[in-house]
Amino acid sequence: MMLDTTGWQPITLPDLGAGEQLVRVSIWLTQIGEAVAEGDAVVEVLLRGITFDVAAPTGGRLRRIGCFENDVVTTGDPLGWIEIEGSAGEPSA
Repeated sequence: MMLDTTGWQPITLPDLGAGEQLVRVSIWLTQIGEAVAEGDAVVEVLLRGITFDVAAPTGGRLRRIGCFENDVVTTGDPLGWIEIEGSAGEPSA
């Protein structure tokens, strides 16, 4: 079954200043179900020994994590998804 993600906003890995980069997910700062505000740090990633925070693109609740600690991701990859506050209901699986 497909997960209905209507009303969800992906958290994508931004360009960290040197074009497309492979980075390692360090730690999730927010857990599934927790509320976040736009701009809150939700996950830390590691690039060449430097830790960067990835911010929530919108307010809502973290509903799904798409990568885990030590996974390698690249610019633009979805790291997780936030259910936007005020969207219609819970997604169904």
